[in-house]
Amino acid sequence: MKTGIQSRLLVTTAVVLGSFLTLAGIVLERSFRSSVLAGAEEQLRLVTYSLMGALEGNGGSLSIPEPLPEPRLAQPASGLYAWISDAGRAVRWRSPSSLSLHSPHLAGPPESAGARPYAMDDRPLLAGQFDFHSETRNGDALLHLRYAVIWEDLEDTVLTFHVAVDRAPFQAVIVDFRRSLLLGLGAVTLLFALAQFLAVRWGLRPLRTMAQQVRELEQGRRDRLGADYPEELEGLAENLDRFVAHEEGRRKRYRKAMEDLAHSLKTPLAVMRNAVDEVPDATRALLVEQLERMQSTVTHQLSRASASGPVVVGRSEPLAPLVYRLVRALGTAYRDRGIDVRVEIADALRIRGDERDLMELLGNVLENAFKYTHSIVRIRAFRAGELSLWIDDDGPGLAPELRAEVLNRGTRADELQPGQGIGLSVVAELVDLYQGRLVLEESDLGGLRVRIELP
Repeated sequence: MKTGIQSRLLVTTAVVLGSFLTLAGIVLERSFRSSVLAGAEEQLRLVTYSLMGALEGNGGSLSIPEPLPEPRLAQPASGLYAWISDAGRAVRWRSPSSLSLHSPHLAGPPESAGARPYAMDDRPLLAGQFDFHSETRNGDALLHLRYAVIWEDLEDTVLTFHVAVDRAPFQAVIVDFRRSLLLGLGAVTLLFALAQFLAVRWGLRPLRTMAQQVRELEQGRRDRLGADYPEELEGLAENLDRFVAHEEGRRKRYRKAMEDLAHSLKTPLAVMRNAVDEVPDATRALLVEQLERMQSTVTHQLSRASASGPVVVGRSEPLAPLVYRLVRALGTAYRDRGIDVRVEIADALRIRGDERDLMELLGNVLENAFKYTHSIVRIRAFRAGELSLWIDDDGPGLAPELRAEVLNRGTRADELQPGQGIGLSVVAELVDLYQGRLVLEESDLGGLRVRIELP
C-alpha cells in the first residue's frame, strides 16, 4: 500500500511524539508521587521529634503531658495517629486519636502492604533507624513511620515511636496530579499534532502545486508549469518545461518532414501513373501493382506521422463537436443513401488528445460505418472510468475470423469497395498509441460494432 509523504511524516511524528510524551508522563507521575510521599515522611518525622521532646518517663511509665505537640493527636479519628512500643512490642503510650484506629495490639503486623516495598511493622529496628512504609491496618490505609531509640530514663530501654497518617489525602493529591498531567499532555499532543500538520501542509505545498499543474498538463489545461517554486524544485520544474517544449517541437518537425516527403512524392507518382498507359500491356499490370503499393506505403506512413499519440501536453477536446463535424461531412458525401445517423454523446464529455489524431481515428471508423451500413449509424459515448466510444451500423457486419485480419495494413474484407485497406490499421495504431483498446464485435443493430476504449 502506497502512502504519501505527508502521511509518512505525520505518522512518524505521531509515533515519536506519542512515545516521548508517554515516557515523560510516566517519569513526571512517578517523580511527583515520590515527592508527595517524601513530604509525608518528613511531616511524620517532625511529629516524631516533637513526641520525643515531650516524652516523660517516671518509674517505668511513659507519659506526654497535655497539650500534645500536635493537636490532631488529641482528636479521635483525626487522621494522625501515634503510639510508642517497647522491645517486646507492648504499647507503652498511645495518642487519643489512635483509640478509634487500633486494637489493643497496636504493634501487631499490618493486614497488607501497599505498592511500595516498605519494611513491615513486625521487623525489629536498630536504634536510630527509621522505617517508612505504606500499609493497611484494620481496614485503614496508612502511611506509617517507625523510629527506634534507646531511652536512658528507662534503663536504656529500646522504644519504638510509631506515627501514622491516613493515606487518602496524599493519594488524592497524586490522583489529581495524574489527571491534570493526562489532560495537559493530551492538550499538548493535540496542539503539537495540529501545528505539525499545518507545518507539513505548508512545507509540502509546492509539491502539491507541482502535482496539480502536471495533471493540468496531462489534461491539456496548461502548456507550461508555473515558475513560483522553491529552489529545491526549481530545477525540476525547468527541466519538465524544457522536456515538454522539446517533445512538442520534435513532434512538429517530424510531422512536417513526413508531410513534405509525401508532397514531394505525390507528383512523381502521378507522372508515373500517367506514363503507365504508354507501356506495353505485358508489363503494365506489374507497374500498376507496384505503383499502388508505393502509394499505399506513402499514405500509410503519412498517417503514422500524423498520429501524435499521448504526450505530456494533451489538449482536452469536447467530443460531440468533433463527431458532428465528421457526420456533417460524411452526410454530404453519402446524401443519396438516406442514412439515419443517431448521436448519443453528452455535451460535457471531453476527450484528451491531439485534434488531428482524433479526427483521423473517428474519420476512418465513421467512414467505414457510412460506407457499409444499410440505413442506420449509431454513435454513442460515455465515461465509466475510461472513455468508451461505440459506433454501430446495420450493415452486413464482419465475420469473426476476419475481425483481427482487417486491422492489419493492406487487408481488405471487401474488394468491391474502393480503398487501400489501411483505414482500420491506422485506427488500431492510434488506439494503441493512446494505450486504449479497439474491439470489433457484432452490433445489436445487426451489423458491426466498433468499440474504442481510451484512458
